[in-house]
Amino acid sequence: MATATIPTFLFFQFFVLSASAASRGLASPPPNDTRTLTLFRVQSDTHAALLSNWTGIDACRSSWLGVGCSSSGRVTALLLPSLSLRGTLDPLSSLDQLRILDVSGNRLNGSIFPITNCTNLKLLYVSGNDLSGEIPPEISSLRRLLRLDLSDNNIRGPIPAELASLGRLLTLRLENNLLSGEIPDLSASLPNLNELNVTNNELHGRVPDSMLKKFGQKSFAGNGGLCGAGPLPSCSLVASPPPVETVPSNPSSIPVTNISLPGQKHPNAGGLGAGSIAAIVLANCVALLVVTSFIVAYCCSRGNAGSHLKQGSESGKRRSSGSSDKRGGRSSYGGGGGTAVDSDDTDVTDRSKLVFFERKSRFELEDLLRASAEMLGKGSLGTVYKAALEDGSTVAVKRLKDANPCAVRAVHGPDRPCEALECGEAKSLLLR
Repeated sequence: MATATIPTFLFFQFFVLSASAASRGLASPPPNDTRTLTLFRVQSDTHAALLSNWTGIDACRSSWLGVGCSSSGRVTALLLPSLSLRGTLDPLSSLDQLRILDVSGNRLNGSIFPITNCTNLKLLYVSGNDLSGEIPPEISSLRRLLRLDLSDNNIRGPIPAELASLGRLLTLRLENNLLSGEIPDLSASLPNLNELNVTNNELHGRVPDSMLKKFGQKSFAGNGGLCGAGPLPSCSLVASPPPVETVPSNPSSIPVTNISLPGQKHPNAGGLGAGSIAAIVLANCVALLVVTSFIVAYCCSRGNAGSHLKQGSESGKRRSSGSSDKRGGRSSYGGGGGTAVDSDDTDVTDRSKLVFFERKSRFELEDLLRASAEMLGKGSLGTVYKAALEDGSTVAVKRLKDANPCAVRAVHGPDRPCEALECGEAKSLLLR
């Protein structure tokens, strides 16, 4: 009986040792953090800022720049601020023992979702990059996180309520992003939070009174849609955000209702306001005034042009009449019909009359113009001509000079020759 028990015990011990060796042979090798960091450098170090230092086969033993390790050879800290790094954070997702990550002031892009795999993180600084997307709900897996700085990026979307799971959080900086929606009340769930900054975003809604009292208005500045107690605008004066309408997958059931933007009035709600009506009336009045001014100016210009044309025509007529008189033309001895008044109150007809002295037979000016004439003499009052008429008679004609304009007075006989000479008009004196 005893001899049979000993082989059985030895067999059992051999089986346990074999199983233990087999399990050790099948276990996966420990993660290689050096390979992870090398992949991150290749993808992001476009300016070769780390190439000269990150050499060697082991990041921890070779003391790579900005790399901190634990006693077990795992990377626990990565401090690479302001090195113009480009690329994403995806390669760092396998650093599950990472406690501190500081890559602020670079040009990293993409989402922060890969960092949520680093569940041992305590300090996370990724400010001043080009990170985009939303804050993922998986951020709640970083339960050991003390300080979270996502400022100065392009992160959009709401502030997730999952941040309430970070009970150890001391600092939360989300300023200078594109965050929208309402601010969740984190005062009760994050009692240790002593620094909060959500300025310069697109947040709206009411700020919880407890958070406003604890962190002050400065922590919420730069968000035009926020309201609340104290110095913030009253919520009754702040327009509510537009409702988010979900479009179903079936195109035939797309809603036809219009979504109005904040502060935009519906086109059928109330018609035009008083200000719009006043502006329209004023614009019409100005337009009417301008049109009237153009019409008046046009009429005045045409009237002035007609007046100048008429004056020019009359002046031309006067000049032509005067020149005809000077040339000794037809109007010097007589004229046709016409009653134009000259400057001396005598008309052209009076000035063209023939005055006869001691002559019974009369003749017309045309008979005198057809007669042959010769000059007999010239005096201070005019020139004397000898004219032989067609009927054979001979007459003496004296043409007086224009010495003193006065009204024409007829001369009827030999006893009044001086009166005719005093007038000095352009009359023709006929002597037998």
